[in-house]
Amino acid sequence: MKVWQKGLAATAATGAVVFFFLSVDVRPREEYVPEPIAVVEEDTEPLPPDAYGIPMSGYSMEQGHVKSGDTFGGLLRSRGVDMSSIHGMVELALPHFDVRKMRAGHPYAFIFKEDDTLNPDYFIYEVDPVEYVVFHLRDDISVHAGERPVKTTEHSVACLVTGALYNDLARVGADPQLAMQLADVFAWTVDFYRIQKDDVFSIVYKEKSVDGVPYGRPEIVGARYLSGGTVREAYHFAQTDGAEQYFDEEGRSMRKAFLQAPLKFSRISSGYSSRRLHPVQRVMKAHLGTDYAAPYGTPILAVGDGIVEKAGRTGGNGNYVKIRHNGTYSTQYLHMRKILVKQGEAVQQGQVIGEVGSTGLATGPHVCFRFWKNGVQVDHRKEEFPNTDPLAEELMPAFNAFREPIREELFAAEKVARGRVVNF
Repeated sequence: MKVWQKGLAATAATGAVVFFFLSVDVRPREEYVPEPIAVVEEDTEPLPPDAYGIPMSGYSMEQGHVKSGDTFGGLLRSRGVDMSSIHGMVELALPHFDVRKMRAGHPYAFIFKEDDTLNPDYFIYEVDPVEYVVFHLRDDISVHAGERPVKTTEHSVACLVTGALYNDLARVGADPQLAMQLADVFAWTVDFYRIQKDDVFSIVYKEKSVDGVPYGRPEIVGARYLSGGTVREAYHFAQTDGAEQYFDEEGRSMRKAFLQAPLKFSRISSGYSSRRLHPVQRVMKAHLGTDYAAPYGTPILAVGDGIVEKAGRTGGNGNYVKIRHNGTYSTQYLHMRKILVKQGEAVQQGQVIGEVGSTGLATGPHVCFRFWKNGVQVDHRKEEFPNTDPLAEELMPAFNAFREPIREELFAAEKVARGRVVNF
């Protein structure tokens, strides 16, 4: 075959291949899949048989939350309720609720007959998770208040301290608010600035819930603190006059003449010392007080009842308050940002008397707390103060009967906490 014939044959073959690929689909086979038909998912969750005390058979409900700017009248007018009816309900509501106190974010609901979804029969406003107000909008208008049932359950928890008590309680599934309550319960007997790793807190507490959701603050029924050889117990006991108070295992009041510290939570930045390098003056001198470092504005508490002897300012102390508690004891609080009491004013234990600042000779926000005993400054953290208000002798049998089952729960929780943190 001649050369030109070979070239022609090659060209024809190439053309055939090109024609094949242009005319025949050789891509992987893909089957047509029809688009899925959108199916509207029905709300199959039925209305409860009873909502806000209203039988829901034959009714439908529309729920929402009050928005900023919403008013009682505006919400009802938007559903066709006339002004005369609205004014009448405002008056009827006053014994139960002032409609001007409706707040943004609170839930509300309109309830309609199923065959008339334009004209509501009821309007409900939820004052809080428990209380609600029902407005009957048809026929004889009326207003009444209702409450959801509150369920109270008892729990116990054991917490091995590893760091911040607040975080340790959250880690074992307990409400972190219990940390604040423990600080209140043991405010007179436990120095929370000396809590150490591996200390144990055991707590028996009551928790309220509404429809399975926690409601309000948990309430400590009994608590036990173990640190080395130190043991502290507390039990919440109601006396015959109805007054409730925390007592130790022997029935002695947990309340003492003085709190352990003037701040609930902070850290000690400098302790009581006869010789310390002053952070501002840079000279060695006595520091006859305890410095508690805390953020600006932290509330400073009076550690005991007394009379404000002085409230003012000096160059070194900055803004300060001095309280005379009795003929033996006085306390002083320095470097305040703001003073909230006046000279001559009577104050009570735990009352906020000022805010943490850094006025005077201070390198950062803190309160320098000073304590006098018989006119001499002493280290308050080494003082032992007596209990007040012991339990009446005739109440001891009832107290012991109340204490024992709670104590057993605390012991049980404490035992397992040494090996693993556990919730009951």
